[in-house]
Amino acid sequence: MVYDRQSNILQGLAHPVRLQILSELAVRPLCVCKLMVLTGRRQAYISQQLILLRQLGLVNAHREGLSVYYQLNDEHLQELETFLQKLINKLQSQPAFHQGAKLMSQEQMKSNVWHEIPRSEIAWYPTIVTDRCIGCGMCATSCGRGVYAFDYEANHPVVVEPQMCMVGCTTCATICLYDAIEFPSVGWIRQLIREKKVLRQSKGLLKQYPEKYDVRLRRNAVVK
Repeated sequence: MVYDRQSNILQGLAHPVRLQILSELAVRPLCVCKLMVLTGRRQAYISQQLILLRQLGLVNAHREGLSVYYQLNDEHLQELETFLQKLINKLQSQPAFHQGAKLMSQEQMKSNVWHEIPRSEIAWYPTIVTDRCIGCGMCATSCGRGVYAFDYEANHPVVVEPQMCMVGCTTCATICLYDAIEFPSVGWIRQLIREKKVLRQSKGLLKQYPEKYDVRLRRNAVVK
């Protein structure tokens, strides 16, 4: 059944290294040796992930001389993209989806800060590399915070509400099969955390609001 196949593929994608491999192969075909360098993983580990991706039908291989090169299976990826797009469209047609997105947006606007830092001081938002973007719209249709809109004439998404992007979130970049979305580096956000003493503030919140964060209290609340 189609649902069984798509379920297996989605389970296979739920792995950071496999997602990274697909992201790299979206740019160009690569051999195992190149993927080792890009991922920082051993040959046996990369080969194991590639075997799974081939079994799922997401990756093909061809030999050039003594080297084997891997590339994306566009046909199967297109099938997955179509399936996900239909699912997203169906979810978005439900009134509860739009009501939830509206409430989240209003709540965010009431307190547009992140760990007591004004959101306007945090340059964390996606940048679209239009040369790589194919106009699938996955980023725009998947983001529940209204960060994106879509330019139908130019056939690519546009970042219209950058400050609505959750600080540290890179979901849209993760699901972009063509690596067309970029964010500031991990080093940048970690430096911000150090400079603004966010860890200290976070620990203060844990002490101040145990009724909100304590796992035992949360479990008891669920049981009741």
